Amino acid sequence: MTVAVRATSTERSEAVVSRLLVTVRDPQDARYRAVGFLTREDGGYGFSYLRREVARPNFRPLPGLNRAAHGRVHSRSLFPIFAERVISSRRPDRPISLAALGLPEDAEPFEVLVRSHGQRVGDTIELLPAPLVAEGGSVAFSFLAHGVRYLPEANQRRISALAVGDRLRLRRDPDNPVNPRAQLVTDEDDVGLGWMPDPLLQVVDRIQDLRVSVQRSNGPEVGFHFRLLVLLEGRLPLGARLFDGPEWSTLESEDEDLLGASGCTDSRQD
Repeated sequence: MTVAVRATSTERSEAVVSRLLVTVRDPQDARYRAVGFLTREDGGYGFSYLRREVARPNFRPLPGLNRAAHGRVHSRSLFPIFAERVISSRRPDRPISLAALGLPEDAEPFEVLVRSHGQRVGDTIELLPAPLVAEGGSVAFSFLAHGVRYLPEANQRRISALAVGDRLRLRRDPDNPVNPRAQLVTDEDDVGLGWMPDPLLQVVDRIQDLRVSVQRSNGPEVGFHFRLLVLLEGRLPLGARLFDGPEWSTLESEDEDLLGASGCTDSRQD
């Protein structure tokens, strides 16, 4: 089976992302909320919960990350709960999925998570890029448009017709039944193509000179989740950060737990 992936020699790539925002879907309102950060670092990976998440009356640690409720933890290999979300090298559809995301077949596990958001069918966890601001204040990252399955068929066909580099827009969607703060991704003719992930709404308003474009567009054969990869670019004032303020404060520990020898597994799992 072939995959209808639009690509050109002028395709741009987002800056290297070394940090992911870990989000969980709330069963009460079906919206995703941020719970912590997964970081790729020298010698392995780190994870920290947001302080506000641990302070929730009904806080429940993510599987395998109980110890992080007392401070930042470190692992020489990717934590199992995230490793199992990497598209396995043993899956026959791996080449198709990676092509839909614009990745080579030998892409590293963290790189796959950055593009795929680590979602599985029926899952409640999603990983979103949490980029640092580059020198000069520039920022760039990609995200997969949400809610494509709920669009009219004509809108879905429009996604298939898009080309890499086509300009897109973000438009407020105050009548959205799930989140009145939602931002709809549209083409230049105002055709709705999906929605920005809710947890990113808190940071996108800080970005100036915002430019939104198509990074990858795919046909229906790849499934709804991989239909549209959106590239967002812009800048922040000098010295500003995207994930800044008390709501993004994390639990940290000077004495990091080394979990690499206590249950963390190879990152390419089924």
